[in-house]
Amino acid sequence: MTSAVERLLSLGRAGSHPASAIAGVRTAAGTTVAEGGWAQRPADGLPGEPMTRQTLLDLASVTKIAATTTLIMLLVADGQLRLQAPARRFLPSFSGGGKDDVTVEHLLTHTAGLPPWWPVYCEAGDREDALERVQLLPLASQPGTAWCYSDLGLILAGHLVERVTGLGLADAFRQLVAEPLGLAARYGPVPADAAAASADSDAYEFGMVATGRPYPVPFTAGQFPGWRNRPLRGEVNDGNAAHALGGVAGHAGLFATVDDLLRLGAAVRGGDFVPAPILTRFAAPVPVHPEQAAGFRRARVQLGGSVRTVLHHGGFTGTYFAFGLEDELVVAGGAMRLYGTLGPIPADGPRADVSQLVAGADIQSVLLDAAMQAFELPSTHATPAEEL
Repeated sequence: MTSAVERLLSLGRAGSHPASAIAGVRTAAGTTVAEGGWAQRPADGLPGEPMTRQTLLDLASVTKIAATTTLIMLLVADGQLRLQAPARRFLPSFSGGGKDDVTVEHLLTHTAGLPPWWPVYCEAGDREDALERVQLLPLASQPGTAWCYSDLGLILAGHLVERVTGLGLADAFRQLVAEPLGLAARYGPVPADAAAASADSDAYEFGMVATGRPYPVPFTAGQFPGWRNRPLRGEVNDGNAAHALGGVAGHAGLFATVDDLLRLGAAVRGGDFVPAPILTRFAAPVPVHPEQAAGFRRARVQLGGSVRTVLHHGGFTGTYFAFGLEDELVVAGGAMRLYGTLGPIPADGPRADVSQLVAGADIQSVLLDAAMQAFELPSTHATPAEEL
């Protein structure tokens, strides 16, 4: 794993290298984790704080599978929910304009017809208002006919969990997932000194609103007064989660260590925590986009001399989580690509220069390569999985 961390820290070019990186793999042979770089960079004469194995990561969109999808699998297994249930049964304001045909599965598979993104914080007053506003947004296509990756669908899926369980999403995750599995993972905010800084500021999302790229919106950046022009550490990076949803959402907001994710992946694929038939159902490819399953993305990789299926998801902050569907393999980690590289909100322009930021796909490639290599190796350098 040390070589994987070195590769992660060297991605990009001068000025765009991630500030910190961590990589972990768990196989039948055992578990190994390595880390490097700075959870908080040295500055103003202070020595900085190194990344450690215990450091919490802002998972960003990995929340979609680590929290929301996992919770929905448990609810389906318990008979409290069906993937084919109409979403409007649990979301009363989500109706009309084709929404009556949207199922829980459509929300998880990005086939509900929802637009990809909307800065809800530009028009919502509080969390309840924000969740209502997402339900009222018009569909961009007919349900089930097209794939469009959408944070909004997972925001609604997370709220649906709240409606079914009668618990807030953070409490549902704590009671149904974190406590049974012994995870430190939790929704934020978390103490700053326990987490890796995820970004220099809100500059990226500020630029999205200011320019209307890549998604046109009828707002200006000046309409929202809450932009954060400081390093983000211990508070969720994602704008809708942070500014509109109190840090707790179905699409973002979860913080976890790499060991948390390795344990969660082993539990989800192990057959006891989530029954195997439930995982198989959730892992089925979507006809209109076979690389998508219910919550998970699907990839085919070369493992043990044959092509196998990996269920996975990345996060905007630079995180990644994956596990083998047929094989005892879990990989987790990331590189904080927005910290020390993004900069503050620009005072003289609508958008910071984001052209040199390391791509999430490059981070994922390094971690998957490390996982595939570890899968082929004997257990001589790994920590026994049961000791985690």
